[in-house]
Amino acid sequence: MQSDIERVIGAVPSVLVIDDEPSLLRYFQYNIRALGFRIRTGRSIADLMRLLEEEHYSAILLDLMLPDGEALDVLPQVMEACPQTSVILISAHGTIPKAVAAIKQGAVNFLQKPVSVEQLDSVVNQAIEMWRLKREVHELKRKLDPVSEFHGMIGESEIMQGVYSMIESVSSTSTPVMVTGESGTGKELVAQAIHELSPRAHQPFIAINCAAIPRDLLESQIFGHERGSFTGAIEQHRGCFERADKGTLFLDEIAEMDVGLQAKLLRLIQEQSFFRIGGTNLIHVNVRLIAATNRDPLKMVEAGKFREDLFYRLNVLPVHLPPLRERRQDIALIATHYLHKVSNANRKQFQGFDLVALNALENHPWSGNIRELQNVIEQIVVLHDGERVMFDMLPESVKSKGGLRERQIPADGSAAENSQMSLATNGDIPSSLRPFWQVERDEIQRALNICKGNVQDVARRLEISAATLYRKIEKYGLVK
Repeated sequence: MQSDIERVIGAVPSVLVIDDEPSLLRYFQYNIRALGFRIRTGRSIADLMRLLEEEHYSAILLDLMLPDGEALDVLPQVMEACPQTSVILISAHGTIPKAVAAIKQGAVNFLQKPVSVEQLDSVVNQAIEMWRLKREVHELKRKLDPVSEFHGMIGESEIMQGVYSMIESVSSTSTPVMVTGESGTGKELVAQAIHELSPRAHQPFIAINCAAIPRDLLESQIFGHERGSFTGAIEQHRGCFERADKGTLFLDEIAEMDVGLQAKLLRLIQEQSFFRIGGTNLIHVNVRLIAATNRDPLKMVEAGKFREDLFYRLNVLPVHLPPLRERRQDIALIATHYLHKVSNANRKQFQGFDLVALNALENHPWSGNIRELQNVIEQIVVLHDGERVMFDMLPESVKSKGGLRERQIPADGSAAENSQMSLATNGDIPSSLRPFWQVERDEIQRALNICKGNVQDVARRLEISAATLYRKIEKYGLVK
């Protein structure tokens, strides 16, 4: 049975088999594919280490005795590199004691040669099921305790937890990824996270913006060129594919690339080989490709501006970043994060936001997404001083579009003022319902005002632990 993540991205469990007997490898290939799993093979410890650098596997079948060493010597490295992978040892009759020792080191099972089809099916299916259970436990933990910061991305909303899970899932393979989302949503952060979580993390990460480079220069940036191949080519240049060999290449704004160049790129991706401009030597590379666009790629295909075959080649594993307006419950967390960061950089004392100012930020449409929010926070910090960001410190564009008039919060956090805070984003029309996180945030601030910042007293009266209260104060950027 496939997990939710597998159904979303179409991932198929992958099995790596390392054995030096060609006939046995063919036997494993036939029967493991018959189970519906992908399989890759190697014949030595060197093959094992090389293949581990290319992707993560659901299960590994590893012969104990290989031409260049014993599996037991590298098993700790394998377990450290692939903590969720189920490792199965393949042993001959005389190596069973070593197989038992491997089990004690973390391997989940062993197969004794000769391996019957029934044994192979049973052991591999058990290993894959164990791998799936580990992933499901990880997903459940994330739902119970949401991650607020993930490889530079900020957000505890359910939609962002799904993005984090998707990134973790797609990072384990070498399959191309297409990242979509509006400008300013953080597409390059997604690409960097995929690279950092992948087996290629210690190899190069090369990023190039296809919209920022003219067509002729872009071709040279991708393929490289030889000295004298065109006017101005005074020396040999290695293109981004060559520099990203064994690592990850991020092509941002891929839909802006000239259609003619897209055809050349497609051929390069399919064959993983190319000639430099003006060159005669075929260059082979092993590159994991991540592409991104702020446009709807299917509409670009329909308009004839994006090759359909290239789109389907890149869109194998799609990751979509939501705009900030679709995850408003993250705005306080993001704003507070950047407020502290920019304040420290500018030696200011800002710690949090006045509730009226925070509501205005949450009600702003943020057409520029996180990048626009960052700019607003930086402007506030540079132009003002204080401990809290007040409503009148906000740029006029935020105050006018936030749908709120300037008001003062009474020191006692009275319920009358809190009722005024319940305003819809389409003007000053009171709304009877608000998201729970807004109610929670406002009630904590009210309690802090009433208790004059005594966190222990607030925690006791709200019947939550002090540790939880401190975390929520930090999350919402509240002031004690």
